[in-house]
Amino acid sequence: MLHCYVQDNPEDRDAEARVNSVKGLVAVCEILTEFRTTSSVHIGKDDMPLFLLIKNEVMKSLFKALDDYSVDNRGDVGSWVREAAMDGLERCSYILCKRDTMGCQNKGEAHLQVSEHDAFREDQIIPLFDADLATNLVSGIVKQAVEKMDKLREAAAKGLQRILYNKTIFIPFIPYREKLEEIIPNDRELKWGVSIF
Repeated sequence: MLHCYVQDNPEDRDAEARVNSVKGLVAVCEILTEFRTTSSVHIGKDDMPLFLLIKNEVMKSLFKALDDYSVDNRGDVGSWVREAAMDGLERCSYILCKRDTMGCQNKGEAHLQVSEHDAFREDQIIPLFDADLATNLVSGIVKQAVEKMDKLREAAAKGLQRILYNKTIFIPFIPYREKLEEIIPNDRELKWGVSIF
């Protein structure tokens, strides 16, 4: 089981290690799932523990990393962790959505389970990336989009823009998608980090 938390003792906090941990965790997920999707081995229910780990543990750890507001003599070093977590959440969302799409295409496959404790349900498709995950994803990124730091606002807005308008992998269940698309148009030239006041 994965756990992400900020240590109680400020002397033990190492921002660079936490940033690298987030990046490494996401890279491992991408490598393991990419191998399964590009190899000649059929993706099936034997791979579900990996995808459920990403959904239930990795995503949870990344959401927790969005709450890192650690400060040291360099300033808000927690913002480095939050920025890495936003990137990781986006990339892991793509992994889960891609798997959902592939699962729907494999007709003979037993479909997905909600958690490790449920039996596989062959009679219906239960997506890995669901409405709760989409809501948490959007709310976590939007929270970062209103932070004081220009760089963090820029990263959050651009990440949300990529999620809304991704042409390769559709991210479903985005709450208030139409409103978000009005607020965040598909324009790569917009400068989100620039203060207007």
